[in-house]
Amino acid sequence: MGETTQTSSFFKKLWHSITGKKKDQNQEINVYFISGMCYNCTVFDKLSLPHGFKKTYIEWHIPREDESLNEYAKVMAETIDQTRPFILVGYYFGAVIIQEMNTFLSPIKSIIISSFKSVDEIPTLFRAAKRAKLVKRVPDRIYSSTEFITHAFNRFVYNIPTDELSDVMVYTDPIYIKWAIKKITEWIPNGKIKHLYHIHGSADQIFPCVNIKNAFIIENGDHLMVMKKADMVSSILDGILLMKERA
Repeated sequence: MGETTQTSSFFKKLWHSITGKKKDQNQEINVYFISGMCYNCTVFDKLSLPHGFKKTYIEWHIPREDESLNEYAKVMAETIDQTRPFILVGYYFGAVIIQEMNTFLSPIKSIIISSFKSVDEIPTLFRAAKRAKLVKRVPDRIYSSTEFITHAFNRFVYNIPTDELSDVMVYTDPIYIKWAIKKITEWIPNGKIKHLYHIHGSADQIFPCVNIKNAFIIENGDHLMVMKKADMVSSILDGILLMKERA
């Protein structure tokens, strides 16, 4: 009787092992998206992913004024399921966050869109803002003006209807804006991230393409190409996601 019970238990364990592995193989890979400064993740709504990959959004939260970038990234990473393989995608400031996450996480791969990944790619605008300590010089009332922020971005950077921009530019809390501008203009990439890919537009208004190296370039793609040229961005994402990585 004892032998029969042991045999039955063995086959149950074997069956669970086989079916469990089969289930794991069919499990979708989570692809976590983090948006650009001030934007919610609806900017990614038009992007499509290949079969076997699941789009998951991580939204911004209001930081402490003295919160470090690494501390902030760790809070955002709390929603990531690290028990399964995962991929990170970051747009603009979100790309800075996912690169910071790579200091304490191990994604299969990381993909940045319309951003920078090396010291040589830091735009002149950021260097000048850092030297001039622009963040401290700008009056707090400017950071508090939602209408000013939206119209300024639309007039000097983008070319879409202001009401369309306001639909995605929803994180306009003055503490967040001041903190985010300071962090992105002072951040120095370490350039040591494994399996890092870059998608960039040839007409990007914030990060001039002439400074960008080792990237998939989308012709006439501007800083909002993630929305305006979603089909082309999706096509490149497909190729990157389906590419097998070497150890």
